[in-house]
Amino acid sequence: MSAVPRIGRLLDGIGALVFLTGVALVGRAWLGFREVQSFQPGPGGPPMGAVTFADRFWLMQKVGVTVMIIGVGVFVGAWWIARRRSGAN
Repeated sequence: MSAVPRIGRLLDGIGALVFLTGVALVGRAWLGFREVQSFQPGPGGPPMGAVTFADRFWLMQKVGVTVMIIGVGVFVGAWWIARRRSGAN
């Protein structure tokens, strides 16, 4: 087993940060979906206010999942770079 190059460790850190950002977005969307059932639009609010409120969290969830996939891509890139630099086939 060889030492991991510095770029591999840096990419691992970036990948972890990106992945955890995606997890936070998905978690916030999940909590937001729980708020939708008790949502009450204010007086004079839009007639489909709850749907608009839910759509924001739906979009947040999709963005979070996309960010998580990008984080996994960064992990794979770090693995690939570490493998290439170690000379393993």
